[in-house]
Amino acid sequence: AAQQEQGGEDEYVPEEEIVNIPGWSPSVNLEVQAVVETGEENEEDTYSQRSKLFRFRDGEWKERGLGDAKLKKDKMTGKIRFMMRQEKTMKVVANFFVVGVSPYCELAPQAGSTKTWMWSVMDCAEEEQVNEKFALKFGTPELATAFKEAFDDAKRHNATIPEFAALGAGVGQGDAGKVKAEAGKP
Repeated sequence: AAQQEQGGEDEYVPEEEIVNIPGWSPSVNLEVQAVVETGEENEEDTYSQRSKLFRFRDGEWKERGLGDAKLKKDKMTGKIRFMMRQEKTMKVVANFFVVGVSPYCELAPQAGSTKTWMWSVMDCAEEEQVNEKFALKFGTPELATAFKEAFDDAKRHNATIPEFAALGAGVGQGDAGKVKAEAGKP
């Protein structure tokens, strides 16, 4: 009798999968989307290079993300913005218009490195505008030089757009607010 009880526990009993419970519906639908909109559909890349972004916080440089640093041109307005997504998570780590309004978007080499550029900007990566100081590091000095040329070209291009030209012609302190207002509009 003891053997029959043990044998009964080890026997395979087929179970039926329950796929529908009457009166209950899932609160989340896990359908796979064919297309995921990123907000970049109406833009073309004018520059793209893998690099590492750092942000100056609490008195030190902290890594913000590794991914493709891109200059993106809006097909309708012609405005060029800098955008970078974290490589693995696709989280936006930098998002701002490239403008020639001091002190924003003025590239300066990082002391002791020919592969890194630093600048200040009104960044909108986290939905609200924040004054940030960034450093972008490249694999070689040549890649860093190519970025500077593309970044400066983007500043010159944006200066020809009436909204940005008005910012550059402003008189100092009021410009920061204008840059903030424009930076939130991709």
